[in-house]
Amino acid sequence: MPRRIRGPLVLTLALMALVVAGLVVAGLFVRSVVASSFRNAESVRVARILVAGVVRQQLDEETGIRGYEADRNRILLQPYYEGRVGLPRSRGRLLRVLERLRMDEALAILQDAGRTNRRWLEEVALPLLAPRPGPASLELRGKALVDRFRTDMASIEMLLARREAASDVRAQRAILLVGFFAFGAAAAVIVAALLFTIQQYRLSMRLEQEREKAEAERRRSSEIRAAFEAEKRIAETLQGAFVQNVLPEPAMLRLGATFLPAAEEGKIGGDWYDAFELPGGRVLLAIGDVAGHGIDAAVAMNATRQLVMSCALIDPRPGPVLERVNAELLRNQSPMVTAIAALVDAGMCEFAYASAGHPPAVLLEPGRDARFLEVGSLPLGVLGSAVYETHRVRSVPGALLVLYTDGAIEHSRDVVAGEELLLAAVESAAQASPTNIAAAIRRRIFDDRKPTDDVAILTLRFAERTEGRAAILKQDSQTTVAAGMRTERT
Repeated sequence: MPRRIRGPLVLTLALMALVVAGLVVAGLFVRSVVASSFRNAESVRVARILVAGVVRQQLDEETGIRGYEADRNRILLQPYYEGRVGLPRSRGRLLRVLERLRMDEALAILQDAGRTNRRWLEEVALPLLAPRPGPASLELRGKALVDRFRTDMASIEMLLARREAASDVRAQRAILLVGFFAFGAAAAVIVAALLFTIQQYRLSMRLEQEREKAEAERRRSSEIRAAFEAEKRIAETLQGAFVQNVLPEPAMLRLGATFLPAAEEGKIGGDWYDAFELPGGRVLLAIGDVAGHGIDAAVAMNATRQLVMSCALIDPRPGPVLERVNAELLRNQSPMVTAIAALVDAGMCEFAYASAGHPPAVLLEPGRDARFLEVGSLPLGVLGSAVYETHRVRSVPGALLVLYTDGAIEHSRDVVAGEELLLAAVESAAQASPTNIAAAIRRRIFDDRKPTDDVAILTLRFAERTEGRAAILKQDSQTTVAAGMRTERT
């Protein structure tokens, strides 16, 4: 090959190699930013739960003292003593989480709250516990100190919310930068290919020109494939980081979940599921689907998940949760989202749910056929005045609740047939009683067909009475053993 021809070829190949290397580095960068954002979001979520627990325990202390002051009955001091034991532990756990998040301002506020609690104990609680109670002004002093404590904890909650929002913004900016880089890289490849073709036309015969053009086309196709694979890896990394894999294990409930990506390459969607425990033996379930596919859908899915969890910490009732999420999505101009939120009370075998344009949940109770529950209002992010009604269902031990995304029933053009297949799969999986009922339902539907969209399935089964008693005994036994180990170490 002539030297004047080889020069432009080497230059073009070097440029393409730099572009490919840049795309790989950008993908690793986005993966690192997203993973860091996810870890930070989880820590913020734990911290916000601990903040709520610290406030509750301080209020328990105050409630016990007030009850004792009114009646002078020491039985009424039970919340006070429980608060005194639990509050230092919760505050210590919150301190460690804030240190891990490097939130110096929140740490200073937490220290002030600790000092306020000690002052309340020394200046209010202990004098009121004395055989001769102190003056009535102590109650006013106590109220002022408790108000200051609650103000400190509210400030910490606000700082945590800001940190969570900043983390989401950082991840979105990183993704946008990579998108701009990919666009510039593609433009550079096209320009280089054009220049190379022109140079070859001037320096070579027609046969040499045709050969070089074919070689350029081959390299261009390879570059496009490399860019596609890089974008696909980014989207898969986002989806793998955002979809929850670890579910809680409450004593009276059996949770199961599964996720099946679409068979079509590059069709990364916004399906997700979530479940976490709340005080009082309750569990919040959520499942949803963001309109669209690709990186944007994955980012919108993560933002919606975080909104659901944050709103549930304020008020876990499903209807108000979806209404607050809807308002935030409209404010942020997010894509349309369908979702279901359900609040489960394991002890009462009942649950409340609200639906936002999502496929209806399935309920299977012993001795009855599987049935669809009532559907809900418009999808989230569509109408600001939308109201989401909370439906309450009282069930029985052994009942099975199944939440899913539309990919579980829209694998063919016949949606009615898809719904019938889903009901049959739920009944079959429930009779088989596998470890993960959600995975059994997925196998029953998709063993002989490919999903055309992402599929997420989340199941909840109320324990039978014998299972429930065994689970409670096991939990009590574990608590007793743990207490014994702590005593031995002491």
